[in-house]
Amino acid sequence: MIKVNELNEMIDRSSHNLTYDEYCKRSICNKQILARIIKECVSEFRDIPLAEIPDYIVSDPTMSINVDKAIDKIYGMNPEDTSVFNAKIIFDIIVGIRLPNSSKKENIGLILNIEAQANSNRHYPLLSRAIYYCSRLLARQKNRPDGFQHSDFQNLKKVYSIWIVMNSNKATEGVMNQYSISETCLKRACHFPKETYDKLAIIMIYPKSKYDMNDDKYDLMELLYILFKAEMTAHEKKCQLEQNYGIMMTKKTEREVEGKCNLSQIHVDAGRKEGLAEGMAKGRAVGHDEGFTEGMIKNVITIMKKTNQTAEQVMDLLDINEALRPEISKAIKAQCDQNEI
Repeated sequence: MIKVNELNEMIDRSSHNLTYDEYCKRSICNKQILARIIKECVSEFRDIPLAEIPDYIVSDPTMSINVDKAIDKIYGMNPEDTSVFNAKIIFDIIVGIRLPNSSKKENIGLILNIEAQANSNRHYPLLSRAIYYCSRLLARQKNRPDGFQHSDFQNLKKVYSIWIVMNSNKATEGVMNQYSISETCLKRACHFPKETYDKLAIIMIYPKSKYDMNDDKYDLMELLYILFKAEMTAHEKKCQLEQNYGIMMTKKTEREVEGKCNLSQIHVDAGRKEGLAEGMAKGRAVGHDEGFTEGMIKNVITIMKKTNQTAEQVMDLLDINEALRPEISKAIKAQCDQNEI
């Protein structure tokens, strides 16, 4: 049985009965998309495998945080902040994240805020607003159940505020800047532990209006472009996300999902892409019936590099016979070691 996740439905509905703002927010709440944003933007997770990152999003329902495994959607903290009189803020998305070195799975180590902005044409700098949002996220931790009590400022959690600006001027297109607190010794050198002052980070992201879809970069900026800016059909978007980023549009229940998108259905770098799709199809057939070939191993390695998935995950995607996997894994490891991949 095939279970369609909410991201699939969001893309289908994006041109119909869903506002652009709602589409952006709900797409970012998909754990596959959010995991990629975290890996690219949150320094604490640069070395964490992409597939493991959703596990660090705290799912304690008493803290109003939950990961809905059925539809891949992440429910964050209450976005409404009324801690300052007559200055209510409604954040787009706030989630709590457990740090990789945390021994307690329920503990929040940092707070992540993501704001999706349609454009940057405002009478004030968005960066100034981002600084204010970080200040509110820091201040509202005091005397909260999921924050710190009284004067226990050592428990103040770091906050990230990530701003994704969909439409900007040419000067900022393709820009991704980070702003944070750093230490400067103005007199005698004396360095304090970084964790005592490294309490906020702002990332401003401005995806370009056009990308070369023939390249092999498949990075976060291009992913955001496909999701929010590209003039593609829903089918084209889903195929791009699934094949080039490993973002599944469906979830398996009792067996592997069938009917994956074929890249030959998209007119993007047709020769190379269709060749890869054909190789995958041949790999499935060979994997079940005859054995495996060098071409099949190359296909697995190519998909591993492009989607940041393990060999086992790619073999799942290709539906390769379980009996052949140990030998394939061994061959892949030997080739990767030889080429220092």
